Amino acid sequence: MKKVFIMLALFLVFSGGVALAGELGNPSQLIKQGQFDVGFQWTSVFKQGFENYNLNRTYSDGYRDSGKKSADFENDRYYMGTFTYGILDQINVFARLGVVDGAKWMDYEGGNNWKANLESNFVWAIGAKGKVFQFDNGLGFGLGAQYMRYDDRKVKNWRSLETGESAGDIGWATNDKINYWQLDVMANAYWTIGAFTPYVGAGYTYYDADYSGRWTHSNPQYGWIDYDASFSNQNHFTAIVGLDVDLGMKFKANIQGTFVSSTALTIGISYCF
Repeated sequence: MKKVFIMLALFLVFSGGVALAGELGNPSQLIKQGQFDVGFQWTSVFKQGFENYNLNRTYSDGYRDSGKKSADFENDRYYMGTFTYGILDQINVFARLGVVDGAKWMDYEGGNNWKANLESNFVWAIGAKGKVFQFDNGLGFGLGAQYMRYDDRKVKNWRSLETGESAGDIGWATNDKINYWQLDVMANAYWTIGAFTPYVGAGYTYYDADYSGRWTHSNPQYGWIDYDASFSNQNHFTAIVGLDVDLGMKFKANIQGTFVSSTALTIGISYCF
């Protein structure tokens, strides 16, 4: 069984696997073989920019068309329990699970801009990280990988940015949801100086949102409209900068900023045993 976990970790770390917004786990630095680390991590994603996409519409009378849109997600927050296991001194695997909450979906189209709320939803992630090399002076290099997703997240309270009217104000009842997943692979450089380990990293990020919904009008003459779309991130390069701190008594703290592909701040604390 141990060999299976080692092979999985090697695949995730060295094959270009996956990572949430450049996350390296909580803490970012590796723990020893056979150790466990449990903790809590809070992340605020201030902005995620998506490329232009086609919003497909199917009307109750059978007519179909599409419109060109763009989108941002703003002020999303993740509250995650974190779990790490040291397969080897050089390889760790980790999992995170919790709740994502609070995002605003800003949807743009010339003269037809809308805003909606993304409701609270269960979110989970798995990943691995490895140490490539470390010098005697504490300078080292590593790789990290993770996969994160949530499904059936409700989209509520659509409101026109032009008029201020909600969808309900103009007679529409909405039933919308999105499925979201994210992949990246990160390389990082760190330098351990006593209890402090600052680090920087860079990598490739891909995230994707699949949207579907039905808007039904209170006037039967208008009928309903089915919507569907799939859209991904505008920028695929991710940069991170962070700091791990050994607090003593087996506690560790982490703070990290994420830039370019998204703009985010992460703070975590954990206990190793």
